Amino acid sequence: MSRTVVRALCITLLLMLGSVFLASSQGTAGLSTEPLNASLTSGSTPANFTSAGGSGVALVGEPAHKGDNLVASILVSNHGSETGSVVLHLEDTINGVTVSGSEVEITSGSSREASVAFTPESNGSLAYRWWLTSIGAQVDSSLNGVFVVEVYRSQAIEASVESYDWSLEEGLSVDVSMILSPGRSRTLFLEISKEYRGDSSLMQSFTVELDPGRRSVTIELGHPEADSLSIELIPISWATAETSINSTTISLVVPNPQPSASFVVSSPEFPKEGESVLVEFSLSNDGNSATPVGKARLVHFPDYAILSETSVPSVPPLGSFSSVMEIPSWPDATVVEFDLVWMMGEESTTSFVSIESKVEDDGFKLPFDAAPAIYGILAGIASILAARVTWRTVSSRTASTAQGGLRAPRALRSSRGEQVKREVSCPHCEQRLNVPINHSGRVKCPACTRQFDVEDEIIQPTRTDVTSETETGDPKISDSSDPVDSISRSSDDLLQCPDCSQTLRVPIERRPIRSRCPVCKLEFLAEASEE
Repeated sequence: MSRTVVRALCITLLLMLGSVFLASSQGTAGLSTEPLNASLTSGSTPANFTSAGGSGVALVGEPAHKGDNLVASILVSNHGSETGSVVLHLEDTINGVTVSGSEVEITSGSSREASVAFTPESNGSLAYRWWLTSIGAQVDSSLNGVFVVEVYRSQAIEASVESYDWSLEEGLSVDVSMILSPGRSRTLFLEISKEYRGDSSLMQSFTVELDPGRRSVTIELGHPEADSLSIELIPISWATAETSINSTTISLVVPNPQPSASFVVSSPEFPKEGESVLVEFSLSNDGNSATPVGKARLVHFPDYAILSETSVPSVPPLGSFSSVMEIPSWPDATVVEFDLVWMMGEESTTSFVSIESKVEDDGFKLPFDAAPAIYGILAGIASILAARVTWRTVSSRTASTAQGGLRAPRALRSSRGEQVKREVSCPHCEQRLNVPINHSGRVKCPACTRQFDVEDEIIQPTRTDVTSETETGDPKISDSSDPVDSISRSSDDLLQCPDCSQTLRVPIERRPIRSRCPVCKLEFLAEASEE
């Protein structure tokens, strides 16, 4: 059997059960057909209620969804001689829920509508049994029955904020998106609340009509004191699905532009009195919102006269704007001071500007350009300093033995009558110097040109491992066939210079060999002792 046939059989069975229940209820109330018929024939019939329009009830609110408010009604006529009242009842045969409408009073010969409101508790095909009751009146046996309502799932809604824009010029503008799942059109309340420093308050509330699908609406909220914003959709006389998202909250960033103005350059750079001057300036915004449309002014200081003015568009966040203003006549002053003022509605920012004027001087003037002369002087000084450094470097260089061959042997300083000298070390560059042994006072180092003090005392030569110049491999030095005046002997690789007692290193396996002291430049013969 098909589902339709089964449903028809069930409805018929319910109608039969309803008729039996109505007959039993009328018998319980002491109302019987025989007395009513007797009263009708005798002319003293009380209220008698029958259907005025049709045999069933009418439903308002379909298509129905779970949680919707529906209304069942029927038109009833009173054919009796007295006024009476009726009540319409409904019973959900699946969930066992019974509801009753309000008592309706109907005068003799009149017709009125009896109704009852009910809400489906579940979705699917729901069967409702209905009947009318009256106290002290006759109710026709046809005023009862069963109807079936097809109930769909509850509709879902979703509220979200697509975007918002908060500027100093336009205020706070919020784009709200509302979505309603397939089904009927719905009526809702849209509430907008703000939260500021922990306190919440309602800002706006109005009714919206939603059709299935998406709807967007833009809401202007001015300049509220708010840290966050809440949007909530509240259904009117219907229930939403459990999956609905009917509220959302967003955090707000209060617009805070950070304007700054700066002077760039003037043209000409040094203006003259009375001439036209172009002043280039730059405006920047380091804040999180755009600046309002405004204007820029050059205000002369200290008389506050407006020298020039121009319009400035809105500057976006982290953006800048550059332009040029013209001062038609340059003031008569050596230094012209003025303020660069950027005005944006009630806000403004100022930058101080100072420009030197070109002063006409009829006094002494050089017959030539001073700049090339100064550059030439500086170049000459630099050349002199470079030559001096070069001369000091060359004059302090130690003569090389690689050129010119071996010099003639020196006579002993004592025999030449020369003054005996002692060796000192420069404390600044550690250059070793020879000074007269009895000298006391200031000494100037030829290497670093620094001066230092030398006391009157004999400084004994220190023992250092100085390699003799015989290790250079110069055949002219190594040739021992020529006679020499001085001889130095030792049993190891170290020996003393005969002149300055400097400790030198001459390998013993190469002796005898002609050597030269690298300190005093004395040439002597290095021999190995027999010890």
